[in-house]
Amino acid sequence: MAYHILLFIAATFNRLPRTWTLALGRLLGAFLYLAFPHRKPVAWTNLSTALPERSPRQRRAILWDTYQHFGQVLMDFIRIPAISAHHLKSIIDFDETHIQEARDSGRGAILVTGHIGSWEMTLLALGRRGYPLSGVAVTQRGAGGRYVETVRQATGCRFIPKNTSARSMLRLLGRGNFLGLVADQDARRSGVWVTYFGQPSSRARGGAVFTLHTGAPMLFGACLLQNDGRYRLNFVPISTHNLPDEREEAIRVLTQRYTDYLEEMVRRHPEQYFWFHRMWKTHPEKGEGVRQ
Repeated sequence: MAYHILLFIAATFNRLPRTWTLALGRLLGAFLYLAFPHRKPVAWTNLSTALPERSPRQRRAILWDTYQHFGQVLMDFIRIPAISAHHLKSIIDFDETHIQEARDSGRGAILVTGHIGSWEMTLLALGRRGYPLSGVAVTQRGAGGRYVETVRQATGCRFIPKNTSARSMLRLLGRGNFLGLVADQDARRSGVWVTYFGQPSSRARGGAVFTLHTGAPMLFGACLLQNDGRYRLNFVPISTHNLPDEREEAIRVLTQRYTDYLEEMVRRHPEQYFWFHRMWKTHPEKGEGVRQ
């Protein structure tokens, strides 16, 4: 029943002009900021750690804008099944230069991004254009999770569970597929240590491992919302030149390279970053979870 209610609500929103749903998204963000402060302390801690040079007033403004941004992104996510190929061109500017080069190479590609802008619209832009992307995602539960899975399937991309074996992912790359990873969450003890906003951070090693093992190109991309309501999607290649000979150090350096791209992008667009996850919850010396 709850799943069908969500479908009905989505169908109602999809009948409205996008300018209206974006405005509703901003209102939703403002409401959540004021009425549901549960994750606000985590976001505030992250902002204070990452951007200490900003004044408290500036960080509060960023956090307010962040809520409104993700309200808009949520509304666009709901609209995904109703977005036609023609409409897609009117809302996403997509520079395909590097992504086409990766496809033409025939070696597959590792596409990494972070929780910035709209990663779901990235899937839509790639899937509807026929790029062979398999996104690695956590399996969703309940009616809400079922609805999220329904919307994601409408992007035209394939999704594989996060616990899929490395061998299966390597087979996908071997067949020329793209492997999509959202790679900015704490990876606990299994991660590789990099520096993120001046802090030691545990990050998943998979992207770097697959790149080094297969020789497939790695690209970092993000789909950012512009002031005019359109998105801009760009991918940049991550260099694999001049990596250390020692394997673990090569994994760390390659992971640091795309982490640096993400940090630069977050600094330019902090209001579009998902500050609500616990970014530094693993201690570098002991490898243990710590409160944040």
